[in-house]
Amino acid sequence: MNKSWLLAILAISLFLLSVQKSHELRAISPYFKAERTIKLQHFQEARKHISKEDLELLKLWESIITGRSAPLSQWMKERYKMLGLNHLFTPSGFHISAVLFPFMKILKNNLHQLALLLFLGFGIMFLPGLSALKRMILIKSHQKVLGLHLGFIVALILDVFFGSFQNGVLSFTYSFLFIGIIYSGLEGLGLIIWFFIAQIILAYFQGSDISPLLIFFSPIVNLAFGIAMPILFLFSFPLWGWQLHTGIFLLKILQYPIDLFMTLSQFVPRLEIHSGAIFLIGLILFRRWKLSLGLLCLFSFSLNLDRQRSPGLPKEFVPNGKTIKTVYLEKEIKIYKSDGICRMKLVRGFWWENCSPRRESSRKKLKKLSYPS
Repeated sequence: MNKSWLLAILAISLFLLSVQKSHELRAISPYFKAERTIKLQHFQEARKHISKEDLELLKLWESIITGRSAPLSQWMKERYKMLGLNHLFTPSGFHISAVLFPFMKILKNNLHQLALLLFLGFGIMFLPGLSALKRMILIKSHQKVLGLHLGFIVALILDVFFGSFQNGVLSFTYSFLFIGIIYSGLEGLGLIIWFFIAQIILAYFQGSDISPLLIFFSPIVNLAFGIAMPILFLFSFPLWGWQLHTGIFLLKILQYPIDLFMTLSQFVPRLEIHSGAIFLIGLILFRRWKLSLGLLCLFSFSLNLDRQRSPGLPKEFVPNGKTIKTVYLEKEIKIYKSDGICRMKLVRGFWWENCSPRRESSRKKLKKLSYPS
């Protein structure tokens, strides 16, 4: 394991994610621009030949091949997101490694492997989107000439200046983080732990929780999809009847561990990732065991404390009019009356009520103050 390489990858990834997060707070619209994807017409035709129960699996199959995840239901997307499998819907290094693995084993010579990568890169160069896949082919091609680490660095520098960096900074950061961890020399349990740390970091910047079961189930499901990926890719063209039904059957088998994970995750609390958790991970990485233990105890003892301040004394105004409607929100209850509104909030075991009179709109006030022409 190259520790300096790992820490450099982690530091640069944190910097890129922080810059994007700060920019997102000022201008969030650029991050909602979806990348262009390929639409396979024969997958659209195949929908007529399968049952409604298998339709979602067919959409999943097309999404894995092309990255076109729009047709997938939100229910399916959430399941794969909880397992850290969002990369399946973005053709990238995972796809090319899985699909080309049999060919790379046959072609032992580096020049032959480089020729295959260049041929594949030229073939997808004119296709829309697929920026992560194009970036990965660029990396692997340079590695065949310049070596593992230098090829990785040179390819990403070229991608920053001449590639897809400007159109997909977040995709670039994901590639840099996960591929950088792979090229650190980690294997086995160490690689799994660092992948889990990377998922924790992404959960922090995404503002989402993470299941601790991810560290066990994510490697298993990734391995299963890695084995099945070449088969799914080969069966996708031209997608005759026997190919269609065999691929759907294979996806049903792959869906079992995902359903199992979702069932088990209901019994295990999810982890809330905040700044303190990231700081704790940093202490563990630098082997500051005493500080780590102290910080962990501090968080553990303060998890259930209610840090909300008690509201001040309620105003004297109390509405006596007719109740129009009651709105139940997550943290408060709003009661609308004809002469005012009351807000009820639960703080430290007590319901605090704060009422205010109904105010006339500014439009009515302007109408009263206007003079006839």
